[in-house]
Amino acid sequence: MVKKSKKEAKKEGKAGQRKNVEKDPGIPNEWPPFKEQELEARRAQALQELELKKEARKERARKRKLGLLEDEDIANLASAASAQGSEFAQKDAEKENAPLAVAKNHDHSERSFYKELVKVIEASDVVLEVLDARDPLGTRCIDMENMVRKADPSKRIVLLLNKIYLVPKEAVEKWLTYLREEMPTVAFKCNTQEQRTKLGWKSSKLDKTSNIPQSSDCLGAENLIRLLKNYSRSHELKLAITVGIVGLPNVGKSSLINSLKRSRVVNVGSTPGVTRSMQEV
Repeated sequence: MVKKSKKEAKKEGKAGQRKNVEKDPGIPNEWPPFKEQELEARRAQALQELELKKEARKERARKRKLGLLEDEDIANLASAASAQGSEFAQKDAEKENAPLAVAKNHDHSERSFYKELVKVIEASDVVLEVLDARDPLGTRCIDMENMVRKADPSKRIVLLLNKIYLVPKEAVEKWLTYLREEMPTVAFKCNTQEQRTKLGWKSSKLDKTSNIPQSSDCLGAENLIRLLKNYSRSHELKLAITVGIVGLPNVGKSSLINSLKRSRVVNVGSTPGVTRSMQEV
């Protein structure tokens, strides 16, 4: 009975306490599903307005100190502060949506690469598409080939099967047979010598060797130059032709240029994307 009376007294004491009453925000109680959202939105708006006023006061104080504040500037301060507040809000949204920002940057990078590709295609008489012998179909870009044909049906496309020393000789021969059914294809191995000039060429032919040469010399350059010279003769009004070298990252485009020039005229690297814009050599 003692315990019961204590509990009852405690309840009565609590019931007699005065509760704090929150100020009515003026939102009808008939909005139960949306009332909390509306309250949160109003609080956020009030905080934003407060921040904008603070920024406007700081800006006015700064201009007064420098003697730059004019009468007509006062009318523009509010709009400037509002724009600045929107910029802050946008930055906060970008932080919350970091994956989206990365995707936008990726899209921008793709657009820049596309523009560079269009430049190369427009400037070239012959487009040399470099493929990796380990995955010729995976490194081939049919869309790019269609772009070349659409830009000018008279432009020639040559496939270059690079890095042939990384696959068996039989696989190289089968890929050459398969790809040559569609367009001219040349097997190639870039020079891997360390010196900057006088890079060597290997004149041996692929079909007369039991194995692909494992030397550091370039293999296939003579066949490629011979093919390009034949295309040059077909352009009777031109003394020389422009060859555009395209391909996916890390297929060996820069190494190919150095091998053909027999000197290190462009930078190379194991990291994809060393060359990010069109270069003329």
